[in-house]
Amino acid sequence: MLFHKEIRKPILALIFISLGGWMLHFRVHSITAHTVNFLPFLLGLVDIVITPVLFNYRKTVIVAYLINGIGVIIGSIAMAVFSIYRLAEPVTLSSILFKTILSDIFILLSKLFIGQLILSYYYPTGLGRLFTPFWWVRHFCYLSIIFAAGHFLWR
Repeated sequence: MLFHKEIRKPILALIFISLGGWMLHFRVHSITAHTVNFLPFLLGLVDIVITPVLFNYRKTVIVAYLINGIGVIIGSIAMAVFSIYRLAEPVTLSSILFKTILSDIFILLSKLFIGQLILSYYYPTGLGRLFTPFWWVRHFCYLSIIFAAGHFLWR
């Protein structure tokens, strides 16, 4: 088998979550409708095919973990912005929970925890201050600020 026995199930879970998200995204945003949808289509293929292979080797697990994590952050930010722009008035808890793509964001966030599980197989004691939950929250905030600045400066 291609993957180490100890991490086979988490890698397969990562593949299936990525494949499901890619298929859902392709169904909603077809690349034949707009050429701008080609980049998420291509990055989804990378997430399904290349990232799991990188997770299988100790030398490349950190690269795979970063690709996975940054993809989760960028995808979460993009989906949140998409939901906020299409949020219907009046804004209620019910409309936030059931009329946005918050559930899709939660599914995407599970990839971060699966990646953490695979990383902990190779580095059971951790990597110090790198890749802790605070590290990811901090980088989520950084990328959110960059995205917001780009949105407001280059409308």
